[in-house]
This record gives sequence, C-alpha cells and structure tokens, in this order.
Amino acid sequence: MSCGQPEDKAAEPVSHSIANSESKSDSKFTTTSEPKHIQIEVTSNDITADANGNDNGNSNASANANANANANANADSASESEAEADDEPKAGNEPEAKAKPDDDSANDDIDDLLADYADDETSIELMHSRLDSLDGLGLERFHALEFLGCRQNLIKNMRPVSVLQSLKELDLYDNRLKRIEGLDRLTQLTYLDLSFNNIRRIENIDMLDQLQELFFVTNKIQVIENLGALTMLTNLELGANRIRAIEGLDQLVNLEQLYLGKNKITRLQNLGTLRRLRILSIQSNRITKIEGLEELECLEELYLSHNGVERIEGLENNTRLQILDVTSNKLTEISGIRHLPVLEDLWVSGNQLASFENIESECAPVASLRTVYFEFNPLQRAQPANYRRKVMMTLPQLTQIDALPCR
Repeated sequence: MSCGQPEDKAAEPVSHSIANSESKSDSKFTTTSEPKHIQIEVTSNDITADANGNDNGNSNASANANANANANANADSASESEAEADDEPKAGNEPEAKAKPDDDSANDDIDDLLADYADDETSIELMHSRLDSLDGLGLERFHALEFLGCRQNLIKNMRPVSVLQSLKELDLYDNRLKRIEGLDRLTQLTYLDLSFNNIRRIENIDMLDQLQELFFVTNKIQVIENLGALTMLTNLELGANRIRAIEGLDQLVNLEQLYLGKNKITRLQNLGTLRRLRILSIQSNRITKIEGLEELECLEELYLSHNGVERIEGLENNTRLQILDVTSNKLTEISGIRHLPVLEDLWVSGNQLASFENIESECAPVASLRTVYFEFNPLQRAQPANYRRKVMMTLPQLTQIDALPCR
C-alpha cells in the first residue's frame, strides 16, 4: 500500500463552554479604554521653598543645557552634511559595475578541455574533471576515438556519446547516471563500465553484440535482464546491487567471470549454460547450500564468503577448482574436498572448526594444497600458541598458514 502525503488537519473549533469561561474570567480585570486623569495638589509653600533653594542651580543648569543642545544640533547638522556628501558619487570614484556572468565562458572552459586533442585522437581521459555534462565537448570531431574515460565526474546524461561510432571502450565509473542510453550506434564497443552510478535497470544494450566486459558494480539494479544478445561477453560484474535471484544469463555461453557479491541472492541456480565459467564470486549474500554447480567443469575459483553455508558439498564435478573461499559461514567441519586434485587455496576462517583430526583427514590427501586460512575458529582460539605448529605438522605440504608463510 502506497502512502501519500499526510492530509492537513483542519483547525479544531473551540467549544462554547471554554470560550465562555475564558470571557468570564477576563471580565474581572476589564478596565475602560479612557485614561484616568490623576490630580496632584502642590502647595504654594512648596513652590516658594524650591524657588529659594534652587534658583541659582536651576539657572546654571538651564544655561548648560542650552549650550549642550546647541552643540549637539551643530554636530548633528555636520553629520548630516557629511552623510549627504558621502552619498554623492565623487569624480573618479564611481562604484564599479558588477560583472555579469557570461554563459559562454562556461562553454569555453568545457571546450578548452579538449582543445589540445587532435581530431584523429584515439584515446581521451577526463578523469576527475568536475564535468557535469558531456554536451559542449565537441565529441563529434573525434571520428577515430576508441577510448573515452570520464571516471569520477558529475555526469547525469550519457547520450552525447552516441556520436562516437568508432568507440571500443567507454568508462563512466562513478558519476550520476540514472539510465543507460545513447549506445545505439556504438556497435564496436567491447568494454563498458557504468559502476558506481544510480542505474536501476539494465536496458538499451541489445545492440552491443561485440561487448566482452561489462561492469555494473554498486548501482540499484534489482533484476538481471536484457543480456541475451551479449553472447561475446566474458566478464560480468553486478556486485553491490539489489539482486535477489540469478537469472537472465542463459545466453552468455562465453562468460568466464561472474561477480555477484553483496546482493540478496538466496540460491545458486540457473548457471548450467555457463560451461566456460572460471570464476564465480558470490560473497555476502544469503546462500545456505552449495548446489547448482555440476555443469561448471571449468570452474577454477569459487568465492562464497559471508553467507550461511553449513557444509562443503556439491563440488564433485568441479575438479579444476584451485581456490575455495568459504570464510565466515556456518561450517563445523571440512568435507567434500578430497577429490579436488589441483586445489591450492582453502580459506575457512571465521567458522566453527574445532578438530585437528578433521583437518588432517580431509586436507592431508589434497597434495596440491599450499595455503590455508583457519584463523578465528575454535581450534585456533583454544590453542593460540600451538595452533600454527599443529597445522604445519598435520599438513606438511603447506607453504602459507593464514597471512604468514611457513618457516
């Protein structure tokens, strides 16, 4: 249910009983509007005594008062004359007229940004240039431009890039874009970075069939959609959005890297067609079970940290796996990795591992294992002094434990 603006409450009428009681209480203190004349009787004796005792003093005081009054009057007249003189403009001291802002000067500053670039320039970088618009840059003269970088500006509209038909790489990272537009004729584009903007929908990119790398990190996207035509895509980054489900990826048969961290995804699904996928990163979501990876036989790196996974499983067909990250989940033991012949890195920090016997039985058979992270588990907290020595004795093939190399 949508909530509208709260309605203005009408002023509540005062009850007659309250009004009457107030008028009655006020009536006790009612006075007439006419001022009362107060008569003061002064006797002739008082006047005589005052005249005899203070006559000289009063005369002197009157003289002084008159002198002060004349002095003040002269000073006031002089001040007024000076003020009038100040108000009149003096020759040669007329106030300078304030310069009016010239609208063309702002445009000239924008033009100057590209003044040193030749018409056949192939690369332009305008990073952190405080640009709020691409209009006025004269982009149409760069007929051979292949790279345009406008990172960390204030750009709100990307339509002016439509004239750059030779463009292959466009970087608008960290601006204020709300919509994807102006790409209809950029059919040679292979790289597009629109990360750190305010984009809510993936749209208007169907014609980019040569695109290989696409970045939408930290936007406001809720649904993975309109990617079906991007069959050449090898790298897709959608981290830090508002996505709740993995979908819309069926046609991306050449995808090798997929980043979906910091979303609201609850299940690993709809990944079966991504048979060339090498890297899958889905940290900081709401995953509770490792599943749906059976078809990903080329998978080399799997990042599942900061989820709710309770057991390592479902990796039977992922025999090319080299890095497995299950940091900060709900694991109480290690399982399901003995059959991984090329596994080199196992990151299991911040779980509930308590048994060195479990580590030996599951990790010792993996001869390729070189780096493990077991810190912030009960087995490390219980014996902080002997923890590293025990791990080295249990897994002699290691070259690094946590962040330190083995000695």
